Amino acid sequence: MLTVLLLACGTPDDSERPDPPGPPDTAEDTGDKGISKWQFLVYMDGDNNLEDWVMHDLNELELTGSGRGVQVLVQADRIDGYSEKDGDWTGARRYRIEADHDPNRIHSPVLEDLGEVDMGSPQTLADFLAWADTNYPAEHRALVMWDHGDGWTLQADAADAEETAAAAAADLDPTDDVAPPPGIAWDDTDGSFLSIAEGTFAEGLAASVEANGRLDVVAFDACNMATWEVLHSLVPYAEAVSAAETSEGYEGLQYETALAFLEENPAATPTELAQELSRGAVEEGGEYTHSAWNTDEVAQIDAAVDAIAVAALADPDLAASMLSYRKETRGVDHVWKNWYLDAGDLGKVMTAAGDPVLAPLGTDLDSAIGAAVVQSYTIDDYSWASGLTIWFDPTADYIDEYTEGAGATWAQDTHWGELMRSFVKK
Repeated sequence: MLTVLLLACGTPDDSERPDPPGPPDTAEDTGDKGISKWQFLVYMDGDNNLEDWVMHDLNELELTGSGRGVQVLVQADRIDGYSEKDGDWTGARRYRIEADHDPNRIHSPVLEDLGEVDMGSPQTLADFLAWADTNYPAEHRALVMWDHGDGWTLQADAADAEETAAAAAADLDPTDDVAPPPGIAWDDTDGSFLSIAEGTFAEGLAASVEANGRLDVVAFDACNMATWEVLHSLVPYAEAVSAAETSEGYEGLQYETALAFLEENPAATPTELAQELSRGAVEEGGEYTHSAWNTDEVAQIDAAVDAIAVAALADPDLAASMLSYRKETRGVDHVWKNWYLDAGDLGKVMTAAGDPVLAPLGTDLDSAIGAAVVQSYTIDDYSWASGLTIWFDPTADYIDEYTEGAGATWAQDTHWGELMRSFVKK
């Protein structure tokens, strides 16, 4: 089985660092049959303006490092121009992370120097997983997708994404010329990324899942990945998901505590690991939101969303009511409210409105989210958030990607995409 994750940071403290672990072929690390209990893999895409944080998080991973049945394996990619640390190397490297006491350098050995690779290519992700499986087999695996994130979106122009980030930082409203950032694994050198809607992220996971079964956990250490669309798309690939509804700061996932948790709890279930990752992000990392999900329960959310869409498509008055509820529902992003509309809050607004058809469906949606979420963590300002967003943006700009993308399984399996298309102004 496997575990997947998506950027985090921490404050090094030399006095608390453990001694380096033994070599990877010791019984402590691999067991009698040479198979570890866990792989903890980090797909660290710093081929963009996050380059400086590659060094920060590699050092954070070294606070604990590999050992006691956990193999910590990283593929890190850098770009020129944002950091000169650790010799100012660029391109991609593969590491087995070992514990050390130096917060200023990476002491873990470079196992492979790959040169320039396209981190936004599904084949690059697949190759990393295959390399880990061949060289460090384990009963369970965890993959950290480390980078920028933007939920389900299929957006190919990185320049648009940079403009969006600048607009958000300046507290400006979006315009027709400003697009949301791309999906995940944003590679500036190659101008590419992995997309949920296009299906390239799933493509990168497919071979590994086919060979080893569903992933244990997909935990995103990136912005805005706790969406219904992302959750739905990952049901065939993961048993549990950990992600943030909101934009994520540089602290993100707390690798030191997550690895310590795995070493102390090698029999942890996927949902337990997902919960620990989300807990650490908020309670120790100071992130706004982070939630853990059991994907076996996502079908309940799908059914509730589908029932709402079917009812609204059948009655223009109910469709108009849904647009009204959308305006009343809170979003977790001030610039892109309707991209990141809180799904649980939508259910509560529908319930409170009291419509004889839609109110019970709103209650069903809220209840389904409660059944699927293992735990949702928030700071006080987001205590109302359910842990999950849903796209409710009746504009033409991205409707084709949302409803027809190769990876847009939410639109293939429910009527929600059809409802969104019905709202697009002709």
